Amino acid sequence: MTSREQQILEWIKQNPMISQNELAELAGITRSGIAAHVSNLVKKGYLQGKGYIVAPESYVVVVGGITLDIFGIPDDEVIEKKSNSGVIYSDVGGLGRNIAVNLTKLEIPNYFISVYGHDSAGEEFKKDALEKKLNITYASQISSMPTSRYLYINQTSAKRIFGVDDSRIHDEITPEFLKSRLTILRNAKMIVIDPNLPEKTIAWLYHNFQQPLLADSINKVTRLKPGIEALDTLVLNADESQAITGIKIIDRQSAEQCADKLLAMGITNVFIYDAEVGFLYQNQEDTIYAPVTLTKVLNTNGVGAAALAAIIYARRQGLTTKQTAKVTRVAAQSAMTTYLNIYEGMAPELLEDH
Repeated sequence: MTSREQQILEWIKQNPMISQNELAELAGITRSGIAAHVSNLVKKGYLQGKGYIVAPESYVVVVGGITLDIFGIPDDEVIEKKSNSGVIYSDVGGLGRNIAVNLTKLEIPNYFISVYGHDSAGEEFKKDALEKKLNITYASQISSMPTSRYLYINQTSAKRIFGVDDSRIHDEITPEFLKSRLTILRNAKMIVIDPNLPEKTIAWLYHNFQQPLLADSINKVTRLKPGIEALDTLVLNADESQAITGIKIIDRQSAEQCADKLLAMGITNVFIYDAEVGFLYQNQEDTIYAPVTLTKVLNTNGVGAAALAAIIYARRQGLTTKQTAKVTRVAAQSAMTTYLNIYEGMAPELLEDH
């Protein structure tokens, strides 16, 4: 079997009802090219024809971004206007993509709706999605814009110094784009919203779906604010708290004040994380705090995605608020131990063993 045939076979395994037109769009080749590959897979015995299956009874939909992250970690504290020795990494990321991968690793069925370009970064994402068994049947590869890229530099403490975010392509995830995926959205048990989406798309999701809506904050967190009471759960980085609540989180007390204000806005559950402040899970009934117990935090870029996936895991398992706070802290802190966007050891066993 060729690598292209393997790729097509995996997409068919993910969705046996996928059309040849959809396969052609995913693969970036013609429909006739797909037909030839499918014919070869049938001849080789890998396919017996188009199958018919019922969609998973309980699944999550993640609507969000794909990004190629390029980031530098200096060996020592940064000296401005000088060359700083360190290590440069490149990793497939994007908030929506990171959440979807974490859900997949936690064995939670999900569909990831996004857009990516016909470029090297887009091809890298497709390869990565195949390796990680990420269901991108409802994502779309487009030629009009490049795949999103995010360039950033961290201090050795893992605090962000600056970042440059080229995510123009995410503006293509419009309400019209999502309307063609309406059935998959309506049947989802939960929907995850990425603030990378255009504000009009977030508003459309707020107004058209009654199932629990969950979001993780990033620098575009203010896009979530109009109609934010529609959110069931918000995962919030302490650095972004001021943009949405006017409260700068510097310690446990200010974190609780921030959570109080978010709950007063109508959000049901709030999880706040910071490498120095710690972890806070709060709703109307409980406030549960835990410090960071690591001797060194490597990176915080994938922490929110891990935390949100853990909250969904806890909800599906019917865990109590205290148990939810615990597994969310475990997932979040585990993500702090890697420079990459996804903690390799993320699995149900990781959360169940704590």
